[in-house]
Amino acid sequence: MRNYILGAWEIADPVYHKLRNFTTIETKDKFPVLRVQLIRYRGPEHTLSNGELIKKGDYLIKIHLHNIRLIKYLEKVVSPTRKTLLLYQMVKNALPGLAQFIKNHQLNQRIKGICGVTMLNKLVERLGFEIKPISNTYYRLLKCCSQIPIHFLSTGRFTGVFDRTRVNYLFMSKNKLLELA
Repeated sequence: MRNYILGAWEIADPVYHKLRNFTTIETKDKFPVLRVQLIRYRGPEHTLSNGELIKKGDYLIKIHLHNIRLIKYLEKVVSPTRKTLLLYQMVKNALPGLAQFIKNHQLNQRIKGICGVTMLNKLVERLGFEIKPISNTYYRLLKCCSQIPIHFLSTGRFTGVFDRTRVNYLFMSKNKLLELA
């Protein structure tokens, strides 16, 4: 069953990529794991540790992990710790490409940072991200529901999907990204 779902997802993924208007961030190792899109932020205000204020209407680059690619790549890795470390390294390797993407973007002066929504909360602070809770109950529930298939396909279980602390915003200011890259 899992293989059928993965196969269908692989077929549908290029269509999803086009519909969402994603840009793939290339990496030196030629294994891109980030897809991005320019958005206007619509959530509550957040002040980042460097004083940057993210508010409604700000331009952000929303990052998305290339989940099908990651699930297929990491499926042979048995240890959850090893999977986490590999994913950490892949995202870390993608950050210079993300910084270059922002530098070259036509709206780079107006882009305030990057954001994402994730259930993966381990090691993200080491990458430079700040974790912020999703305060809107309906949006948090929507994001939990949208991540159920990903969670199940990557872990083989449903437990923990609806835990309030599991789904969070990730933010990083543009300046911090450019410093790290």
